[in-house]
Amino acid sequence: MVLPEGLTPRTLVARLAGRLPVGLAGVIGLWLVLRVGLSLLGLLWAGTEALPGPCHFELARDGWTTFPPLDDHGWAFPLVGLWQRWDACWYTKIAAHGYEAGTSSTAFFPLLPALMRAVGVLTGGDLALAGLLINAVAGVAALYGLRQLVAADFGPAMADRTVLYLATFPAAFFLLAPFTEALFLAGSVWALLAARRREWGLAGLAAILAALARPLGAFLVLPLAWEAWTAWRELRPARGPWPSPSAALAVVAPIVAAGLFIGWAAVHVGQSPLAAQSLWGGQDLHAPWETLAAAVQWAVDKTDAIEAVNALGLAGFTVLFLAGLRWLPASYSLLVLPQLALVAMRLQPTPLTSTTRYLLVLFPCFVVLAWLGQRRGFHRTWLFISVLGLATLAGLFIRGDFVA
Repeated sequence: MVLPEGLTPRTLVARLAGRLPVGLAGVIGLWLVLRVGLSLLGLLWAGTEALPGPCHFELARDGWTTFPPLDDHGWAFPLVGLWQRWDACWYTKIAAHGYEAGTSSTAFFPLLPALMRAVGVLTGGDLALAGLLINAVAGVAALYGLRQLVAADFGPAMADRTVLYLATFPAAFFLLAPFTEALFLAGSVWALLAARRREWGLAGLAAILAALARPLGAFLVLPLAWEAWTAWRELRPARGPWPSPSAALAVVAPIVAAGLFIGWAAVHVGQSPLAAQSLWGGQDLHAPWETLAAAVQWAVDKTDAIEAVNALGLAGFTVLFLAGLRWLPASYSLLVLPQLALVAMRLQPTPLTSTTRYLLVLFPCFVVLAWLGQRRGFHRTWLFISVLGLATLAGLFIRGDFVA
């Protein structure tokens, strides 16, 4: 293709970016850097050592009677298949075969596998690739919504740092892999953004998507209820003594959505998600300091660096949450509180299994980090440590280690 005279590729990109909503071009660029960087990391590992194939753990256990399509040949493996590990195998399996009785599959909520099945029609049945494409859209939507939310409350500079810190967090590769983090983050961000704009229809729809992506989406009832109450208090003289019906529906939407899936699974699959989750451990709750102490002890006794990172992350995000109580909007803190508390109180077989991944979606904590990042020294130091952690954890995941 020949460009018009005087028009270079750089100016063409600049013109196209100028037509996009404010902030979207930067988010897309950041996402592409993340995607290309992690893909190159995967290609590097695949070219230098023999990596376990997709769903290697499930194949080794030999406990499944059905399997999803596996991207384990040719270029499909380093580009797609090496991201099909751990929970991603469950989501692609559900997309391929549905919820099968006796498999504990109902612990995994339905939004991602349903979308995989739909998009899989366009990818020739390649469900892992479908998951990557879904999360590309969801990830950009999540980061763009986050930028809009933070820019409205704290200004564009804070918003840009918040997005940058979240996208380079050590667990950020889960936004790209066929896991639910991107969908859940997008639903949570847009639910809160819409609620603060008093767009209750969008808030309810986004909350439903979050609740169908992960069970913790039901907790969006708390920040949505706060925003609905605030809106009612502001408009009460003009609107009368009752809250807006659309606001009330948005508040209950995530609970209803999660409840419908739980009921459907119990009746039609024969196992509720709550019962299935108990088989994975972590159903017993303990004081947060007991959980943290158990994690530290495990890390020392087993020389488990991942558990040490999980413990450090939990402690750090607890400090960020407490700091945010002083100046973040109350709905931000109400979004974090139940999720952080549950992570801190569930004592799992490995005490803090997957904690770093769970912290990734607690975006209000990244707003506090962005406030600290106003200092150039902190900004550079945090970014260096975070990117190094991202490369390390992503490399371990690619090699088949359990960092999920």
